[in-house]
Amino acid sequence: MSLRKKKAEIKRLIGSFEREADKFHDLTFSLFYVEDEGPIDNRKFKSPNHTIMLWQYYGKIDPHGGAEKFVENLKSSDLQWGLRGAKLSAFAVIEGDSCTLFCRMAKRAGSLFNEKESSVLKSRVVSEIQNSEIDGISKPAAVANDNSMAVWLSYLLYYISKVSPGKDKLERIDPDPFSLSLLALEALFEIPRIEKVDKSMSRVDELDFKVALSFPGEKRSYVSNVVSSLKESLGKDQIFYDFDYQSQLARPDLDTILQNIYRNNCDLVVVFLCKEYSEKEWCGLEWRAVRDIIKAKEGERVMFVRFDDAQIDGVFSIDGYIDANHFTEVEVSTFILERIELVSGANA
Repeated sequence: MSLRKKKAEIKRLIGSFEREADKFHDLTFSLFYVEDEGPIDNRKFKSPNHTIMLWQYYGKIDPHGGAEKFVENLKSSDLQWGLRGAKLSAFAVIEGDSCTLFCRMAKRAGSLFNEKESSVLKSRVVSEIQNSEIDGISKPAAVANDNSMAVWLSYLLYYISKVSPGKDKLERIDPDPFSLSLLALEALFEIPRIEKVDKSMSRVDELDFKVALSFPGEKRSYVSNVVSSLKESLGKDQIFYDFDYQSQLARPDLDTILQNIYRNNCDLVVVFLCKEYSEKEWCGLEWRAVRDIIKAKEGERVMFVRFDDAQIDGVFSIDGYIDANHFTEVEVSTFILERIELVSGANA
């Protein structure tokens, strides 16, 4: 049965993941890479945890004897941990007290995909890995795990364009796995097919946005609902929300791109303030652009939404804000639209 015929099950899963996301579990989802010479780093994982292989890149198979060596490694491998001799292996690590619960739910979510859909997902994952290694001489070999939990985690990474390893091959995935799963399931409910969240084909560094949102990953579930409501009124390429431009943001000069967007290429910056905002490195980078806007006496271009009373450098008790604990995501989006209209009118 295809995804199109499983809307009732997707809806049930949305309810289950939403209940857990609202509990703000201390649960993390990260990627751990092992090269043919061993692990890339020696970090220790919190207990309890669960580790599962997602994919392996075996390397380029030499047309002269490479196939024979591949078969030899296959025969001598413990396939639970992958193929011996693989150039790079990617493992997902789930850490935290609710690890066992999430693993059960992830297996159920992965079972949404039928054999054909799982094959499509795995082929896209493998293609993204292989395409970076094609040289026209040797054929690169890569495989993806077909375990239902591995399928679901691979889908989450594909959904946010995080399949290919980054330069340093060390990455924690935000938001937490319950919230990210909820976002992905809501997308599947609306459009029951395998696709990425970043749908825009416009160059992000050439766009002028009506609004840009600055927030920590822990608040993504709330912010994503605000974005969904804003899109109904503003349409495409009017809101800078990182997930909509994920593939374009995977670049070495991301810091300068982000600062230019927040400082110069949007009418309004909405900052979601909370304890986590003050702790995150990327939020700090975006906050520098916001402070420069304030320094230039353009405070009307900045709007604060608060989740708690955490101290943020540069924010004072006299600064006005919207209380996220008192207003729903739809109400906050309405306030944002009102400000956009005022700011856009002033700039006209």
